[in-house]
Amino acid sequence: MVVQPHKSSLGNLDANVMALLAYLASAVLGWIPVISYVAWAAPLVIFFIEKQSSFVKFHSMQAFLLGLVGMIFGLIVSLIVTSIIAANPFALGSYALAGTLSTIIGLVFLVFAIIAMVKAYKYEEYKLPLIGGLAASLTEKFGK
Repeated sequence: MVVQPHKSSLGNLDANVMALLAYLASAVLGWIPVISYVAWAAPLVIFFIEKQSSFVKFHSMQAFLLGLVGMIFGLIVSLIVTSIIAANPFALGSYALAGTLSTIIGLVFLVFAIIAMVKAYKYEEYKLPLIGGLAASLTEKFGK
């Protein structure tokens, strides 16, 4: 669904730019060690301080969910690799596996974020697979 161009209540920016920034903040922060575990909070802040645009609220909620799911996947990989290393500290392949899996997961989530950024910039209310419907319902429930 394409939305008419309008302004966000945040800094009087165009709503498409603010929606793009929600994804961009989470995506950029997600690649910084340690900070990546809280990168999901940036779009959540945008969600709660936006007062006018339901378009910005939807995309910031979707960016939040994308970042949260990415963090959960990262934690799961870390826990699995940590348990493998704890069982056999000399298993050097585990370190390579951890790095490779983490990078692949990060790139997959980055691709989804880029697709969503492009769609948001075009004023499209694009729903990502699996999380788009949840983002829409959460926006409707908490976005008022």
